[in-house]
This record gives sequence, C-alpha cells and structure tokens, in this order.
Amino acid sequence: MRPLCSEVTVLSIRMALAGAVLALALAAAPAAQARGTATVTKSSGTIRTYQNVRIRLIGTTSLRVTSADGQGTLSVHHAACSYIGDLRRCLPFEITLDQHGAKHLLDLQRGTLYVNVTGGSLQMPHSTMLVPAHSIVLSLETERGTVISVTGSLDGGAQ
Repeated sequence: MRPLCSEVTVLSIRMALAGAVLALALAAAPAAQARGTATVTKSSGTIRTYQNVRIRLIGTTSLRVTSADGQGTLSVHHAACSYIGDLRRCLPFEITLDQHGAKHLLDLQRGTLYVNVTGGSLQMPHSTMLVPAHSIVLSLETERGTVISVTGSLDGGAQ
C-alpha cells in the first residue's frame, strides 16, 4: 500500500507542477499588444497627437488603445471582420472612450481597422498605402467630424 500512496503523491505533485507551468506560460504568453501613435483631429481643426500609446488586440474583433499615461482608453468593442488575402479588415460598430472614470459611447460615422500579422508589408485594398509587417492601422470618424487615427507595430503575436 505504501508504494501506491507514494506513486499517487508523485503523480499529484507532477500534475500540480504541470498546472503551475501551464499557468505561468499562459500568463507570460505575449499578448497581442503594440505601441504606436494616435492622432485626434477635431472638426474645429484642433489636432492632438499621442505618442507611445498602448494598443491591445482582444480576440479578432476588439481593440483597446490606451494613452501612455493610462488616463484614457479608446475601445473598439465590436467589429465585423473579414480577410483580404492575409490582411484582416474590420469595420467597427461600437466604440467607447473611458476617461476620468467615465465611459462615453462614441457616435461612430465610419471606421476601418487593418491588422497585418504577417512578416511582410501588405497593401490596403483600393489604395497605395501599405500596412507594415506585424502592424495595425485604425481610422475612425465620428458623427461630429472628429477623426481618430492610430498606427502601431505589434510587440507579440496577434490573434
């Protein structure tokens, strides 16, 4: 009986260690994050540029862009996505701005998110513009005429 208990104990320890290693691997796995630049152009002509914004892809249809100081986050909650070759194109339809503890739903007029997770540049459809390797390009326009543009290079593998 004693060897059986010993075998069960060894097996339990191995399973616990395997679980711990898996948990650490998942926690340390590179998130689909990027650093980039966001530009907000208001209809009045005022332009604000935010350097070193944190960009996080969540699944295949959501995105968060957070200012370097962490004080504001633009979130694309839902988008309809498809592929043009290897280039993912998403048309967002629910966007919020979290700022100073308040969440505001933005009145989106139009927008497009391009995601390139390949090792080479990909051309946007009907354009001469290229999306660099491992990068995103986002362009939004609100009903009030504010244009938000975000570009960034992915640090880790995108989903």
